[in-house]
Formats: sequence, structure tokens, C-alpha cells
Amino acid sequence: MILAKVTGHVVATQKCAELRGSNLLLITALDDDEQLMKDKTWVAVDSVGAGVHDIVLAEAYFALNKDRYKAMSVVAIVEKVFRDR
Repeated sequence: MILAKVTGHVVATQKCAELRGSNLLLITALDDDEQLMKDKTWVAVDSVGAGVHDIVLAEAYFALNKDRYKAMSVVAIVEKVFRDR
């Protein structure tokens, strides 16, 4: 799983049957200081109602043709991150 920030929405006028009715979000991974990581951006299926600027927990899973495709899914909206320093 990764900690990420929602940085945008993706609009697709045609989707495969598995994605119909789903929102697609642009998410960017966060580093240890909760800063956006350059070149670590994905499109993820939103399953929790997240919006732009939300911090989210996302996971990669195999979808569609499990041998060929990997997908990202937003599974939680993060309220606060606690860590020992």
C-alpha cells in the first residue's frame, strides 16, 4: 500500500464493464515528509469517495486479465499520520 495525495480526476467516456460507474482519480505518492514524489503518479479507482487534495491509502492489485494488468485502488481517506521521530 502507498500513502498518496489526490491530485486530479480522470474523465473516461468509455470504460470496460468492470470500471463502469467508478470514479478515476489521479494520485501521487507521498514521501516520508508527506511531500509529493516526482514521477510517482498513477490513475486509481476510487472506492471511498475521495476528492482532490485528500490524503489517501491506495493499493495495487491485479485486475481485468490478472496475468497482464495491474491496477490501483483508493481504499481509505487518511485523517492523520502519526509517526515516531
